[in-house]
Order: sequence, then structure tokens, then C-alpha cells
Amino acid sequence: MSNGLRLTGFLCAIFLLVGCEDSRKSIDTRTYHGAFNMIIMEVENLQQQVNAETYTGQFSPIEDQLGSAIYAFMSNSDVKGTPLETEAKKLADQEAKILEIWQSSDSSVEKIRAAAKEMLDQVEHMKTMI
Repeated sequence: MSNGLRLTGFLCAIFLLVGCEDSRKSIDTRTYHGAFNMIIMEVENLQQQVNAETYTGQFSPIEDQLGSAIYAFMSNSDVKGTPLETEAKKLADQEAKILEIWQSSDSSVEKIRAAAKEMLDQVEHMKTMI
């Protein structure tokens, strides 16, 4: 009986330790990798949305989650004071630029697509730094 309890306790401890690992595939924006993974997902979503044949520019191309993920990434203690913080600031500026284009009276789908492509290029650049 006590060997069974020891084995159960040992296995529970192993499962708990494995569950505490900070995965590089996480999308938990409280973590460094999670916030960046969320940025990647949202920028890819932006690309799909604005490059769809049916996109007319009627609705905002930027989802709220993108801005939140950028802010979470920039405010992470592992990013503050590093070159990644500067690169993340560029992403935030590009997000604002896309919204400015979308809200302007002379907005065009092509301008939005070009700005979204710049954002994707910035994310690809940041991938090489991480």
C-alpha cells in the first residue's frame, strides 16, 4: 500500500513539474513567448483578412488582441530595455499607421495591404532576434 502511495505521489509531482514549464508554443500573453506567439497569430490573421478578395476596407483590419499582445510583449520584464522593446514599439507604430490609413477619407485597400505587409516583415525580423 505505501509503495502505491509513493508511486502516486512521485507521478503527481512529475506531472506538476511538467505542467509548470514555460512552453515556446504557449499563447499566454503573461509570458514572453506567449505574447510573441499571440502577435504572430494576430498578424497572420490580419494578412488573411486584408488579402482576401472580399476585403473592402469597410471594417477595421486590426483586432483588439493585436494591440494587447504588443503591449504585453513590450511590458514583459525579459523584453524591457532590450532591442526587442524597440522592435515591438515599431509594431505598435505600424498598428497605429494601419488604423490611421483605415480611418482616413482617402483610404484604399492597397494602402492597408502594403502597411500590413510591412507589419508582417517586422514580425519576421523579430523572429530572427528571439
